[in-house]
Amino acid sequence: MTFVRTPDPQADTLAPARGRAAPVGARGNGPFWHRAASWDVAFWLVLAAAVIVVAVTFPDFGITFDEPLHVEYGQRALEWYASLGRDRAVLEFQNLYLYGALFDTVEALAENLLPFDVYATRRLVGGLTGLLGVLAVRRIARDIAGAETGARAGLIAGLCLLLIPDWWGHSFANPKDVPFAVAAAWTLSWLVRVARGLDAAPDQGPSRGSVVMLGLCFGMALGIRVGGVLLAGPIVLVALAHVAKGVLAGAGPRQTGATFWRLVRRLWIAAPIAYVVMIAAWPWAQVNPLRHPLEALAEFSKFPMDFIFTFAGVQVRTTDLPWWYLPVGFGVKLPEVELLGLASAAAFAGMAAVRRPFPVGVRLDGVALTTAVLLPPAAVVATDAVLYDGIRHMLFLMPPLAAAAGLGINGLLTRLPRRWPANYWLRPFMAALLVACAGIQVGFMAHLHPYETIWFNRFAGGVHGAGPRFELDYWGSSLSEAAKRLTDTMVKLEGPQALTQPYRIRVCGPPTTVFHYLPPAWKPTRRNTGPVDFYLAFTRWACKEVPAGQDIVRIERDGEVLAYVRDLREPPQ
Repeated sequence: MTFVRTPDPQADTLAPARGRAAPVGARGNGPFWHRAASWDVAFWLVLAAAVIVVAVTFPDFGITFDEPLHVEYGQRALEWYASLGRDRAVLEFQNLYLYGALFDTVEALAENLLPFDVYATRRLVGGLTGLLGVLAVRRIARDIAGAETGARAGLIAGLCLLLIPDWWGHSFANPKDVPFAVAAAWTLSWLVRVARGLDAAPDQGPSRGSVVMLGLCFGMALGIRVGGVLLAGPIVLVALAHVAKGVLAGAGPRQTGATFWRLVRRLWIAAPIAYVVMIAAWPWAQVNPLRHPLEALAEFSKFPMDFIFTFAGVQVRTTDLPWWYLPVGFGVKLPEVELLGLASAAAFAGMAAVRRPFPVGVRLDGVALTTAVLLPPAAVVATDAVLYDGIRHMLFLMPPLAAAAGLGINGLLTRLPRRWPANYWLRPFMAALLVACAGIQVGFMAHLHPYETIWFNRFAGGVHGAGPRFELDYWGSSLSEAAKRLTDTMVKLEGPQALTQPYRIRVCGPPTTVFHYLPPAWKPTRRNTGPVDFYLAFTRWACKEVPAGQDIVRIERDGEVLAYVRDLREPPQ
C-alpha cells in the first residue's frame, strides 16, 4: 500500500480560491497584479535598490562590542589555514574558539583583498550577507505558495525581512547572529524543497541535489555556531511527519518500514556533508573532530553570562528569564504589518487543518516552516537558555517569521473579491496600501540610520516610548559617531593642530569603538589615574563616577540619548 497523494503541492497553501481560472504564468496575460513575471521583476528591482543602499551606506555603521575580537579571530583562523595548521594561535583565543570560524574567515579574507578600512570591509560583507537571507526567504515563500501566487508571496516575504530594522542594522555589524541566521534560512529553504519532493512523490522522495544542498547549508550554519544543531529538529520532524502520514492513512508495519528505509536512503547523505563542512570551517574542531564539538555544546549549555538588565520595564536576569521574554521581544521588534501577516498565516493554517482531510492533507513544507518558527522558542523555554541583548540571539527566527508573514499577507490578497467592480479598485488599493506601509517603514529606518537596531514598533511606543523600558544601543556602536563628531568639533574650534594635541580620553563602554576613530595622539586614561580632557560614554550602562562637565556632543534619536561626549577641561581664564 502506498501513501494517498496529498493535494497538489504547487497549490496556494494559504488561499486556494474556489472557481479560480487556470494559473497565470509568466506569459503576462491579465492585470499586472496577476502576472508572475511582474512580481518577479518587482522583487529583483527591490533587491537591486537594496544592494545600492548597502554600497552607499556601509561606512556609516559604528563598531560593535564584540567586533574587535572577531577581527582578531578571523585573522588567526586565516593564518591557521594558510599555515596548514602550524600556526595554532586561533585555538586559544578568548572563548571564540568555541565558535566555527566560517564567516570570520570570509571577512578576514575580504579585509586582505578589498581596499577599505578593516571595519568598513566587514560592513560591506555583512550588509550583502543580510541580503542573501532575503533571497532565502523569498524562495521559501515562493515554493510554499505555489505556481500561481508564489512570485507575489516571495516578493512580500522578502520585503517583510528586508524592512525589519533589526535585520537591516544587524546585518552590517553583527558577525555571529546574522550570518548564522542566513545559513539557517537557506537550510530551511532546502528543507522545504525536500518536503515538497516527499509530498509530490512519496515513493521516490526528494532529489539528491536537494538533499546535498540541505546538508551543505546545515553544515555552514554549524560552521558558524555549533548550537545550530537545533536546526536538525525541523529536519527530523519533517521525516517523522512523512512516516506518520502513512501510518495514519492505514499503512501496515511492512509498508511503514519500507517507507522509513526509503527515507533514510534518501536523506542520510545530508548528515556527513553537514559534519564535514562544520569541521572544515572550525579550526578547534579539526584538532579533535569528535570530542571538541560536544565540549562546545556543553559549554554553551551553561554559558557564563549572569547579570540583570531592563526588559519591558522589568528587571530580568539572564539565567532566569520569564516565559514571555521572546513573545514580547518579537512582538515589539517586528513591524505591525508583519504581525498582521503572522496572525493571518496562523488563521489560514488553522482553517486548512479543519478543511483538509487528516493526515493526507498535511503538507510537509508547512510542517518545515511551522517547526522552524515554533521549535526554537520552545527549546529556549524548556532549557532555560541564557539570552540578553533583546532578541539578538534569536535573529535566526526572523527569516522563517518573514516567510510566514509573507504567506499570510499573500493569503489575504488571494481572498479579496475577484469580480467586478471590486476587482478593479480593491486589489490595486490593497497593493497601494502595502506600498505605503513599506514606504513608511523605509522612512523610519532612514530616520534612525545608522541605528536601525534601536527601532521599536508602535506597541512599544516607538523609540521614545521604548527608551525607558528597553535597552536601545546595547552594543555601543553610537560611540563611534561620538568619537568622529568630537574630532570634527575640536578641529572646527582649534584648527588642524587639535589632531596633534595629547588629549586624554576616558571611555565608559567598548574602547575600540572610540579609539579607532580618534587621532593617534589622543590617548586613553583609566578611571582614577589622572586628569582627563574628554569623557565619552554610551547609555546602556550606569557608568560609575560620571564626571561633571559640559556635553559638547550628544548622539540622539527621537529624544533618546545613545552616547555623549563631556568636556572636562578647565575653562579658559
